[in-house]
Amino acid sequence: MSEQGTAIDPALVRLTDDRVASGKSPAAVLASSGGAEPLGVGGSGDAGDGSAPDADTVFRIASCTKSFTAARALQLRDAGLLDLDRPIAEMLPRPPRFVIPGGDATPPTPRMLLTMSAGLPTDDAWADRLESLPVTEFDAMLSRGIRFTRPPGVGYEYANLGWAILGRALEQLDGRRLQEQIEKDLLDPLGLTGVRFSPPAGRRIATGYARHHGSWQAQAVTSPGAFSAIGGLFASCADILAWARWLASAFAEGPSEPDSVLSAASRREMQHLHWAIPGGDSEVARGYGYGLIVEHSAEQGRVVSHSGGYPGFSAHMRWSVDRSVAVCGFENAGYSGVHEIVRPAFAAALAEAVTAARSTPPPEPWSETRAAVTRISELVSDHGNMTLWDRANSDLFDGCIDLDVSVAERRTRLSRLIDDVGAPLIHGPASFPTPARATWRAFGSSGAFDISLQLTPSEPPLVQRWDLAMITAEDAHVS
Repeated sequence: MSEQGTAIDPALVRLTDDRVASGKSPAAVLASSGGAEPLGVGGSGDAGDGSAPDADTVFRIASCTKSFTAARALQLRDAGLLDLDRPIAEMLPRPPRFVIPGGDATPPTPRMLLTMSAGLPTDDAWADRLESLPVTEFDAMLSRGIRFTRPPGVGYEYANLGWAILGRALEQLDGRRLQEQIEKDLLDPLGLTGVRFSPPAGRRIATGYARHHGSWQAQAVTSPGAFSAIGGLFASCADILAWARWLASAFAEGPSEPDSVLSAASRREMQHLHWAIPGGDSEVARGYGYGLIVEHSAEQGRVVSHSGGYPGFSAHMRWSVDRSVAVCGFENAGYSGVHEIVRPAFAAALAEAVTAARSTPPPEPWSETRAAVTRISELVSDHGNMTLWDRANSDLFDGCIDLDVSVAERRTRLSRLIDDVGAPLIHGPASFPTPARATWRAFGSSGAFDISLQLTPSEPPLVQRWDLAMITAEDAHVS
């Protein structure tokens, strides 16, 4: 449940109001997290008890469960119990019969199942109704035969069955039911004690509906079974935002504290783009990680997400690994497509975070970077002083400087540039995009030019490049 506190967000309320008013779902809820701020929440409609849902109302999260199954797989991998590249058939309690095109096909592996590249067909309508299937019947199904549409490891295709197979392998390796593994070894240590594969006690549970003959009809709640790995969890928006923050924290700058649940490296691995998803926007690189969809774009950076659809429910979670922004949305109508309101809510929250970041102080430069600015400014202003050049070559410039452009050529170019802008020079204040980089402007009597430098990562840092760029008199005046 939420430990941050909540605040009603009118913009989110407008989005959920529109969904309910348009008949998309009996109820909708959105929650937005921005770092340490209270969760922004908007909820509308009837969650099943006559009132609107809030950030702590529990829904079925459907395929958002896959990221939890993936995290458990990596826990076992990191413990040395799971080899992601070993044939999955060798990890199952009974030999499966995989009907794969091509006689020399590579056997499917856990890594292929995690990345939706095992060659299985899309199966949403079928798999979503099989959550409660007993494991003995599942084992028998695998033994009778499973059809593949393509050889494993060839391309992406979203397939739930692969995750059920993976879950069964994890049970065989660990010795416990997957639901118990995830709850005891993943959720409880993270404090997500209300996220469960059965309706969590003491929590407000939304009723799932489907529209039949013009009216909403309540859907039966399925019990955990062989297909729970694909989408069986119950959770609230507050729970999912806590999950998102934990996953995204793996990308935090600076040294990270050891995490006893799952290392930062493994969490980052989950959120890497492993298989490209065909089609979509040409401006966005989109693919599948481990139980997560990963998108890269110039506009939003790296965004991680997943949708979920189940009989009676729709879910979508979305977060930025570059900014402390995450948005979650649920509806209690089957496959209603709540992502349609999560996406604009996320875009608005991310834009606000980017605007706020522009006003934050820049990173503190290394002392060597500041010193390099001073010395290169002196060198530029007194470019005919060979003593300054000799000193720079001995203790300021890395050897690659002379390999790129010789010192003699640099002096010649600099002399011509100063003739163009006119002496004397006045150096403006430097800015530091990173601790190892600096840019500043030198003004002459009739023009100006920009100076930039970049230091090496070696100890001690040296200047690996410095560049001069002429600008127009008009631009110099504006600056």
